[in-house]
Formats: sequence, structure tokens, C-alpha cells
Amino acid sequence: MALTAFHKLGQFVFSFQHLEHMVNELLVLLANADSEIVYILINRLEYSNRLKTADVLFARFVDLRSNIDSAMKTKFHELMVELEKLGTRRNELVHSRYNRWLNVQGREGLLRTNSVLRAKMGKREEQEEELQPEAFDTDLNCLNIAAEKLEEFRLQIIFWIYPDEV
Repeated sequence: MALTAFHKLGQFVFSFQHLEHMVNELLVLLANADSEIVYILINRLEYSNRLKTADVLFARFVDLRSNIDSAMKTKFHELMVELEKLGTRRNELVHSRYNRWLNVQGREGLLRTNSVLRAKMGKREEQEEELQPEAFDTDLNCLNIAAEKLEEFRLQIIFWIYPDEV
């Protein structure tokens, strides 16, 4: 059975939650403190602030160790920028209005509508996006790649913390 645009939207939201949990786990690992205390603190942070915090914690983690190439900070920062873009896309998808939509071939999809305020220009702008199921493939692929990169960093951090135990 082919997945509909409704299914793919749900799959994106579900996958993003998993990615967000991975960021939280990385924060706990980098903090190297009581995990419940860290969860209490990060629970009050928005997603973008969690990414900034992870970026700074990782840089500090690298700076405290002489056996880690400082170029890793740049690679990690690039991943945080990717995650921020995915967070923006998630917000666009979650905070939009949807209608069923049929394309010219009669295939059902979603018509996503979102209002954006352009304060500088003093107007509200309506944005529309036509979404067939395959329209989510790129977003889902980006989520999967980002999750793989996060997992690679998590494993690398564990190795740096416990080099003799891995």
C-alpha cells in the first residue's frame, strides 16, 4: 500500500520527535552530570536553544581535551545548522493549515497554507505548498541523514570519554 501525503506528514513529525530526543540525549552526554538535572534544564529550552547549547557544550568538550582535532567543532556546528533548518521545516509543516487537494492527474495530496507576517513591509503573506506523498521524501531523507550524523557524534563522544572501555 502506498503511503498518502497524510501518512508522510505524520512520518515526518514522528521522525522529527526522534531526532529531537537524540539531541536531548547528546546534551545529557556532553553535560556529564545527573541526567535528571540536565533533562529538567533542557525541558525549558526551545529546540533552537537546545541546538545552540549542544553546539557550545561540544566546543567546550573539545577544548578540554587535547586528543581531539578542533576541526570537529566545525563539523558539529555544521550539523547543528542542518538541524536548525530541519526544525524550521518542522515548524512550517506543523503550524500550517491543510486541505485535501487533487492534482491535475487526480492524485490526492495536501495543500499546505501558512501565513507569514512581514513586519518590515507591514503585511501578511500567504504561502501555499502543494504536497504529494513524494514531496516528503527529501525532508525524510534529510532527517535520516541528520539522525545518522548525530549517532556518529554520540558514539565518538562516548569513545573520547571512555577510550579504554570501547
